[in-house]
Amino acid sequence: MSPRKSRLLLLIESPELGGILRLALQEHELEWFPGPDAARDAFRRRSFDLAIVDLSFGGRPAGLDSIRDWRAAGAPFPIIAISDIPQPALSVESLDAGADDFLRKPFHHEELLVRIRKLLGRGRPATVVRKAGGVLIGRSEFAFGAATVTPDLTIRFPGGAEERIQPKQHGILKFFAEHAGGLVLKDELVKAVWGSDGGNSGHSVNQYVSKLRLLFSRHGLDLNRIVVSEPKAGWRIDARAAGPGRVPEP
Repeated sequence: MSPRKSRLLLLIESPELGGILRLALQEHELEWFPGPDAARDAFRRRSFDLAIVDLSFGGRPAGLDSIRDWRAAGAPFPIIAISDIPQPALSVESLDAGADDFLRKPFHHEELLVRIRKLLGRGRPATVVRKAGGVLIGRSEFAFGAATVTPDLTIRFPGGAEERIQPKQHGILKFFAEHAGGLVLKDELVKAVWGSDGGNSGHSVNQYVSKLRLLFSRHGLDLNRIVVSEPKAGWRIDARAAGPGRVPEP
């Protein structure tokens, strides 16, 4: 019995590029989508081993939104982003959105094939770890400060109100919950949430934490009582912050 062909999803606007890739990738089973709307729920209908996304649609990097949406919805397959948009930071943005690799056009087809083989060669882990916006999300919800944070990037507050959050907000809350009762150093948090690209993210993390304080406050929860700023160090997390319905008493 011949081995199963790998199934690849192509999100490519250009008919010319799509046709070229179909010829270059004949050893794989391909499903080609010319626009983000058509590809949005494709992975729910079929199982894909890898996706190739051209970020440019109508001259804008709209493919980034597709990558973010897939990751937020739990799509586990590796993604290669390609683009000729002259934005130096686009490679970082694509990886931050959830892509596994970035290739700038024009490129040699053999380079693409090598990267495909490398990603397919990883195999799928027994337990898929979700990733969104470059942040490891996991597949389980957790509690923090009387709210529940879910893997689909939603916070449920007491009383039933829900709000969507960004992947990095999720990552920050998850790191805080994992370190309840201890001191979270800013450098450690940046490294955990921003990864190797977080060298210049010290100011950004302060903004994310401030926005989380405001978000909790809108729903009657005082994050200042459980996430206490330590000047020039980070944040001290109340030991009672993480757990079902836990919020420290005044």
